[in-house]
Amino acid sequence: MPKKNSIPVYMQVAVDVASRITREEIPKDKKISGRSTLAGEYNVSPETIRKAMRLLSDMNIVEVKHGNGIYVSSISRAEEFIERYRIRASVNELKEELVELMKKRDDIEDKINKTVNAIVDYTSRFKNSEHITVYEHYLNYDSSIFDMTLEELDMWNNTGITVVGIKRDGKIILSPSPEEKLLVNDKLLFVGDPSSNMRLSEYIISL
Repeated sequence: MPKKNSIPVYMQVAVDVASRITREEIPKDKKISGRSTLAGEYNVSPETIRKAMRLLSDMNIVEVKHGNGIYVSSISRAEEFIERYRIRASVNELKEELVELMKKRDDIEDKINKTVNAIVDYTSRFKNSEHITVYEHYLNYDSSIFDMTLEELDMWNNTGITVVGIKRDGKIILSPSPEEKLLVNDKLLFVGDPSSNMRLSEYIISL
């Protein structure tokens, strides 16, 4: 029996045997095939079968009679075991799916940040061209600007600049919300005319 995901092989065998019991393919009080026969049927080792039967015995689904064999003791217990297994398997599958989705999200965010950084880098190399230049302003000084939102700062009316992003902790917040507040050591990314950086400095100092 091939291994599925991270579920141990002996657990898969136990679940399959329990399922056969619930379907009464193996009737109550009937002797189950020996370990060697089951090992060949499931293409696993006798030790794997031993662990699977030990699990079913602990759950009171089967009874191991030493020297006589293994017998089905409870169909209802088998049904309970299958239901608990299904719930556990569903939760584990959801957890694995969540991990994969989070990894994909992180990969996408990383690509976005690298792309935006590349755009900022390229545009900063062509300040004398006809391309739009994205300027940076490093907010590394004390100012009441850090208690205000971008909407409250009204950068365009007060300085003539248009804020296009914020560099923060190695990442870029592209097209930030009007409710976004600036933090110390942020880098403000904006577009404007060549003198806009000076107007921005004067405006921040005046606050």
